[in-house]
Amino acid sequence: MGHVAGLIAAIAFAVMSVFTAILLYQLVKTMGIINLFINDVRVETIPLMTRFQTTMDHVNNELERVDGILSAVESMSEKANSATKVVQEVVTSPIVKAIGIGAGAGKAYSKWKRK
Repeated sequence: MGHVAGLIAAIAFAVMSVFTAILLYQLVKTMGIINLFINDVRVETIPLMTRFQTTMDHVNNELERVDGILSAVESMSEKANSATKVVQEVVTSPIVKAIGIGAGAGKAYSKWKRK
């Protein structure tokens, strides 16, 4: 009976060893495929990163130009605003005075006409 138990244990160990060997073989194949995939990704990624860096440098240069343009437009806008205020003050004051004189003259004329 001890021989039969030993034989069963030896067979079970042999079957387990065969399954373990099959699993290890499959794992080695899978790792080889993953290694090839990673190498392909690395080969494709490096040129993409280089192109991305070039694109980002170009975008940064364009943003600097746009920033300069916006600064110039802001300066021009401030100058136009100042000029508009000056013109408004110069034009508005005489117009208000003329309207006031016209209104006063109209009242004086209507009073003079009544008499």
